[in-house]
Amino acid sequence: MTQDIPSLPAGQQVFENIRLKNFVYVDKTKYLPMLLETGKFIFCSRPRRFGKSLTIHALDSFYSGKTTLFEGLAAEKNITSPSFVPHPVIRLNMSEADNSDSKNILEANIVDILSENAERHNVTLRGANHSNTFLSLIKDIHKATGTTVVILIDEYDAPVISLVQREESEYDEHLIRQTRTSMQSFYSKIKAADEHIEFVFITGVTKFSKMGVFSSLNNLIDISIMPKYAEFMGYSQTELESYFSYFISETAKDLQMSEPELLKKIEDYYDGFSFDGNKKVYNPFSTLSFFINAKFLHYWMESGSNSLIRKFLRDKSIVADQFEGMVVKDLFASSPGDIQSASPEGFLYQAGYLTLRSISPDRYKLEYPNFEVRQAISSLFLENLYSSRAAVDKTGEELEKRLAARDVPGMVRVFMRLLYGICYDDHSAAEKGPREEDIVLDIRNAFDLKLTDVEIRRRSAELVEKILREKGEGFYRSVLQASLWTAGAKTTPEKHESIGRLDIEVVYGAMTYVIELKMADDVNGGPAAARAGMDQIRTQVYGLASKNPIRISIAIGRKERNIVACLFEMDGREMCVTPDQVEIGNVGNRRFAETTSSK
Repeated sequence: MTQDIPSLPAGQQVFENIRLKNFVYVDKTKYLPMLLETGKFIFCSRPRRFGKSLTIHALDSFYSGKTTLFEGLAAEKNITSPSFVPHPVIRLNMSEADNSDSKNILEANIVDILSENAERHNVTLRGANHSNTFLSLIKDIHKATGTTVVILIDEYDAPVISLVQREESEYDEHLIRQTRTSMQSFYSKIKAADEHIEFVFITGVTKFSKMGVFSSLNNLIDISIMPKYAEFMGYSQTELESYFSYFISETAKDLQMSEPELLKKIEDYYDGFSFDGNKKVYNPFSTLSFFINAKFLHYWMESGSNSLIRKFLRDKSIVADQFEGMVVKDLFASSPGDIQSASPEGFLYQAGYLTLRSISPDRYKLEYPNFEVRQAISSLFLENLYSSRAAVDKTGEELEKRLAARDVPGMVRVFMRLLYGICYDDHSAAEKGPREEDIVLDIRNAFDLKLTDVEIRRRSAELVEKILREKGEGFYRSVLQASLWTAGAKTTPEKHESIGRLDIEVVYGAMTYVIELKMADDVNGGPAAARAGMDQIRTQVYGLASKNPIRISIAIGRKERNIVACLFEMDGREMCVTPDQVEIGNVGNRRFAETTSSK
């Protein structure tokens, strides 16, 4: 690479270093003056690894008046304007205070962070505790400089998040409450120091109500889902193609792909995050990591601890595709509640695993942003079932081979082994139907149909009856779909087609698999259930839009909790696979039985 080509800033969070050391900087500085125009006290949440710290550093450089760093950038005209006045900046990274084995340690760490800011502005730190020290620091810097203070707080929620995500053996509810009280006392001093403050910007991963900020600052403006800030962090499609054109060209050559093919695959893997339901942005960390490694890997998932998400999925018995397509109101994103009592979908949205797709002015649909996140959530779901990442990876690799070879009996063998490995308790928990009162609540809150109680109960009773009749199908569909995701396939659950709803559509390369699941009481009912599924595929013409799709009907026995029969149609021939023909431990005895097609 020549010296004229800038370096990729993976892991770089300091704006000044990026600007001075010839790193690529995607210009987001037009937003910096916009923030103060929006309000004096601003909050913005974004998932981890999304450029929050870089934004804090850019704001620091802007308000500190470091003019040369903004040459050629959108904010140059603002910082060089005769009316521009630099302000002293207090910058706090609360992740540096999260080693909180006790309330006293937390508060001592916060005082250390305040001390660094005091040294920066040549004032003496004073105060009886961390909260009063913060208030004194704001007042003293204003007095020493004669200019109101800018306060920038990064990872405001880190002290609480670090405690909540601990393993059960280390979980300390009392310490969590103490930490919240301590942080509330600390953040309350911002409001107390209003006359000494020019601007406050606070960012973090979550917007949960009991973190201290929102109870202390009731005038805080949340820009997290404001349309004009939708591309504030993350890369838009235009930015990707403009700022990374050299790397796109070189990576396409390395992978022997055309640039349009490469761009489409990058989009599938790393694009799709939306913070207003309409505009989509790429995950910066994953995108930069991809260009450095030239491999489509799960960079975002591997870049941090997933223990909290894994534990949450396990404790709530959440299946991989449970919330995809769920409709939520706008209050869902702006008021998610508390971290320990938030709805599962609210928690996953806050963590970045679900994103918004707008369907009306006040409603959104939840989706996984992209292929990377789908694979991540699928891996975590399967790891909870098997307690082994190696087993999940091995299943994905084997299933990928079967998909590539159009080996349906081999796929069935992988699925059977997968289901066989699930413990009894996980099967039982997943197969329970929902309570009627939960469905009533879902209908009221998610869809706001304004029905009478009698009408709601009638509809919910019908839904309960349907769920109990098909009990378990959703769980098995989710297990199969999660394994297909880990194998690198693109899958669409419950795909709506012209005259019906398909259980799973699987696209792998140029091949399309159409899968219908049916429940049978036991192995004796398997053939009839599989036949009913194949008849449904044909009657509803599933897969009609695809060229030569492979049609698969799978029957799962409630008693056996596994596949008890399978019919598949390939190249105009129908064949069946039964358990005795696909032995879990002995694929050498596998046999095929061709049947008379009923097309």
